[in-house]
Amino acid sequence: MSVIWQQRTHGIPRRKQQANQTLARVFVIVVLSATALAAAYLALVASNVHTARQIWAMEQQMMQVQRNNQALQVEIARQSSIPILQERSVSLGYRAAESVDYIYVGAP
Repeated sequence: MSVIWQQRTHGIPRRKQQANQTLARVFVIVVLSATALAAAYLALVASNVHTARQIWAMEQQMMQVQRNNQALQVEIARQSSIPILQERSVSLGYRAAESVDYIYVGAP
């Protein structure tokens, strides 16, 4: 009997095969878990990009509203000036008071 025949008949190749199968299973599990972690990370990054895009759009909208607000404040200041108010009051039919009488209202 040769040594090779004895190794084959006493199960030594089977032990190697079982070790290789176990190693292959561990490798597949590691690859699958790394793939799952990478997919979760990519989903998180995509969510962050979407949220950042929404924030940027809202900031742009806020800046536009602030510009409109400033323009309206300028228009209010212009319409509230004395010469404009006098001109509008004349066009509405008001006229300047010629005599003013004061009435004292108070406790005796």
